Amino acid sequence: MAERVRDALVEAGYGVFWDQATPAGQDWDSWIREQLTGARLVVALWTKASVASPNVRHEAIIGRDTEKLLPLMVDELAPTDFPMGLFMVQALKIGRTQREFNVVKAKFLDEVRARIGAGGEAPGTPRKRKSRRKLAVGLGLAVLLVAVALFFTGERLMFMLDPDAPPVAQEQLRRSIESEALARERVARSAENSLSGDRELLGSSWAWGAGQLLAAAPAESRDLAGRYFDYLRRVENAECGCYYSDNIPHAVGNAWVILAAARLRHAAPPRLYETILNAQHPEGWWTISFNAVRENENAAVHPTALLAIALAEARRAGIVPPALRGRVDAALRRSVAWLNRGPADGAAWSDYPNNDRRTENIVFAAMATVATRLAGGSQTSNAAAAFIRSVGELPPPPEQFASGAYIPLTNGGRFFDDYRHPTSPWTGAAAVMAYRQAQGGRRWALRRLIRQWLDADLSDEKLLRQDWTTGETLFLRSLAFRELGTDQDLGLRPPA
Repeated sequence: MAERVRDALVEAGYGVFWDQATPAGQDWDSWIREQLTGARLVVALWTKASVASPNVRHEAIIGRDTEKLLPLMVDELAPTDFPMGLFMVQALKIGRTQREFNVVKAKFLDEVRARIGAGGEAPGTPRKRKSRRKLAVGLGLAVLLVAVALFFTGERLMFMLDPDAPPVAQEQLRRSIESEALARERVARSAENSLSGDRELLGSSWAWGAGQLLAAAPAESRDLAGRYFDYLRRVENAECGCYYSDNIPHAVGNAWVILAAARLRHAAPPRLYETILNAQHPEGWWTISFNAVRENENAAVHPTALLAIALAEARRAGIVPPALRGRVDAALRRSVAWLNRGPADGAAWSDYPNNDRRTENIVFAAMATVATRLAGGSQTSNAAAAFIRSVGELPPPPEQFASGAYIPLTNGGRFFDDYRHPTSPWTGAAAVMAYRQAQGGRRWALRRLIRQWLDADLSDEKLLRQDWTTGETLFLRSLAFRELGTDQDLGLRPPA
């Protein structure tokens, strides 16, 4: 839309400036101010996005105060939408399409000529209006600022022109997927190494560890599927049909078993579904251990979100036993309701009451956002709204943090939950899931977060040395790719 206005003015003989003409290496702020000061007319394009932009407001006010402002209305806006003091400046409606602009193009150019004379007019030409100022000397000195284009890079301009476009271009998605090759090979090799160890020494700990790695790189690990599920049969706990890690039936570890089965299109251990469903509290939450005391103070966002994602992925892969599909669907509805339990309880998003470190809340909101999108299917949610607010209102979270809480168990013991939460995998995926719900500047903030996340160097040796972090990153990126319309076929075919 800005280009249409610029092209019309150039064709009429006017000199037009916008920020894309800023010379390389030029101090951007000083250059823009210089052009604004020398302009004879400032054209502001009012859209739903531009009325919320502090830069556009600032420059439009300067244009108004120097009697240079000529506003153009792109979107239908109410008086309450406008910055104070700018609604009363009469605006010409040009619409969003070329056809709408063509209808009013002549009227627009007549208004420009009435304000500053004809394009290319020589200095000293008589003015028809008393309010006209002396023409600048020489052709080409007339400068027009198109306000929507001002103060933004080309990327920001394109965002404002089409705020509903996907946050990432398909070319960047392709590059992001290709950049994962080394990391996928690395986690697959790590899974193979773990499953090749002494079974007696391994115990059941690699039900979680190998499962997470397989879920992260299923295509690269397809030859390990038989070995993994054979290993699960050998280490299954007889009482619960589930898997122990850290001496408890760990909810997170068992979630990764289900996720590995879903990604490998392999039937999960049948009793495991029953154990997971029976462990869910009627309000919809899970705690860190299936044998934890079922009190509200033990409810936890992370295991609830991850188990909801695991069950949703199993349902999507078609591996949920038919007899349990109704119970799984009901469990997912309850978990989504709890993860979106409203502003009063959902504002903090802390895992436990003693977790008062505000920098962690954005991560719990992110977990709830991702789980809600996958398990509930809704494009909007309280969880996403909390995450969107957190991005702008909370300080950035640390790279990792531990839960740090004692959980009483039904056997009379206590478990110290020191699970280390990686942050960027969840906040990056949540930014993708919440993108459509965000508006204006907050959507732009999510867009930048998404692009930075997908541009991360997954071949970094520091990251690769932490297989579990790499695995969680790859898995959550795959969910983001699906949301962005690049659904890779990462899994195996169902077994014959």
